[in-house]
Amino acid sequence: MNKAYLSVQATENPKEIYVDQTRTNVIINCLVPPTANKAPTPITVHVYGKDDKARVLSSIKNGSTLFIAGGKLRHDLKTREHSVHGGSIYPVDYQTFGIVNEVILGGRCIRGVDKSNDKEFRKTDSGFLITNQTLSVNTGKQQADLFNLYSINKHDDRYNLAELLATMTHKGTGLTICGRLTTDAWTDKATGQPKSSTKIQVQNMTLAPKPTTPGEVKPSNTMPAGSKPASLWGGQTLANESPHQDAMAAPKAIAADPWIKPEETQPAPEPVA
Repeated sequence: MNKAYLSVQATENPKEIYVDQTRTNVIINCLVPPTANKAPTPITVHVYGKDDKARVLSSIKNGSTLFIAGGKLRHDLKTREHSVHGGSIYPVDYQTFGIVNEVILGGRCIRGVDKSNDKEFRKTDSGFLITNQTLSVNTGKQQADLFNLYSINKHDDRYNLAELLATMTHKGTGLTICGRLTTDAWTDKATGQPKSSTKIQVQNMTLAPKPTTPGEVKPSNTMPAGSKPASLWGGQTLANESPHQDAMAAPKAIAADPWIKPEETQPAPEPVA
């Protein structure tokens, strides 16, 4: 499972690049709007398909606000850069559309959480629990992307997700999470250079079921042969367009980061080396 639904803003005009001698892709460098005390998240959007590429090149400009639906999130471990591939891209009006920042990933944890290691689990003086974990998500051909996750909540919250992430996940644990991209930015005290770390803040998680004895899986109900399903919604079918059609608008060149909204301030998790 790998799906991303993101509101982003283009930071430059789309560019067409050659994949090989006969194929091209279109890329758009964008920023995901920040939350409260966080920094914007840089992300590169990759567009495939002849019609989609032509539409993007003709309609999207530097400063355009966009909605990406169902793209695949990737993480280049060498460059530490995130990108979104495929999905549907729609120009939107930020004044009516608002911010969407939702990532759904399924994979396996690469380690257990050491509660004695402050970089993996810690309690703050203000009563927050913070857990860091890393998820390996299969990308095919025996390859995988690694995504840094974290969860944060008050120690007495009824749904103590940080504690669950720390105690229920181990090396090899199957895990599906729903979360949002967040980026912390700071200045290195030793070098004076700007640094940043992008993670996924876990908001919900589901553990994979434990293995059971192999057996035949039988359907819970069946339909007689030759029968037809009942007509739904008056026989209508879903059109191939955005569910947010009313919010669609021609792209506009506007000031950077129009989506910034105040949220409750939480302590920033420590970067994972």
